[in-house]
Amino acid sequence: MTEEIRIDSKDLILKDNKVASAVLPQTTAQLGRTVIIEGNVEVYGAVYGEKVLIHDGPCEMRKAVFGKEELLIDPTSKGDIIFRESAGSNQVISSTSISGRVIFCSDLNAKRITLRNCFVGGCVYADDIQLDNCVVIGGVFASKKLEINNSIVGTFNSQEVLLDGTDYLLYPSAFSVEPIKPTATAKLFNITLADLMDLYKCDPEKEYTGLIEMDIQSKPQKANLKADDGTILLVHSYSVAGKVLVADLDDFKKLDNHFLINAGALSSQLLRAYDVKNSKGETIPLEITRIRDFFFSILSGSIQIRAIEGSIDFEALKKKFGA
Repeated sequence: MTEEIRIDSKDLILKDNKVASAVLPQTTAQLGRTVIIEGNVEVYGAVYGEKVLIHDGPCEMRKAVFGKEELLIDPTSKGDIIFRESAGSNQVISSTSISGRVIFCSDLNAKRITLRNCFVGGCVYADDIQLDNCVVIGGVFASKKLEINNSIVGTFNSQEVLLDGTDYLLYPSAFSVEPIKPTATAKLFNITLADLMDLYKCDPEKEYTGLIEMDIQSKPQKANLKADDGTILLVHSYSVAGKVLVADLDDFKKLDNHFLINAGALSSQLLRAYDVKNSKGETIPLEITRIRDFFFSILSGSIQIRAIEGSIDFEALKKKFGA
């Protein structure tokens, strides 16, 4: 990388740069500055701009990034674009790359967030959120409206939820104040009991594991959630928690999914790299780009998760535990 940095009267433009320090305003005049990334850039410090615009990769931001009005990744961007720590904006975060997949290793926070082809290792917080062909290892929390299309999320909670395409939940339950509004072709699968780790290692799935299709068309259950200020919220609950609980009670083989999920969620904080071995003795690293590609392979259908087989005999369960 060269060390050339261009500064005009308003903008800071980075291209072919490795920046060891933070990119922060030094004077009041610089508070309104736009930070523009044009490719082949690595920044080791925090970044702040009135707007932060990334036109092209490769680009790696090692510390937190904040665009006061906007954090935008160009839809035509190419190359790896990685945010190692949290990213935020007072207004808008938009990452809708057509050909590339942007990696956010930590949380996102803004008023409006629109993501396409993105991997998020943390949670997403906003008033309005749109996800299209995305993977979010943590939760997706929209205070007003959430739209999910062909995506994998840990869980979600929103006032209004619109579902389209084929979607997956990593955790047993998700919530919506209003009943979910699915399209006619929308499907929601829970993969809490799927053998993700063996699929990641290209090993056969364990017995009694698989995905569970959730019923999003009929009337959901209602539950109470307690807010930080003590307010009790009545929400609609979409859950397979009962089935997961029974699976554990009935001595189903324990899954190692938490190792895979934690490696994807904590990638920016791990002090060393970890790996796993498959049944052939081959070493497979738990590395963020490899984990990203694995989950996107599930979305594309190139990795198929079988439907869970068998049923729970509740009478036998009662006898077993003396109920």
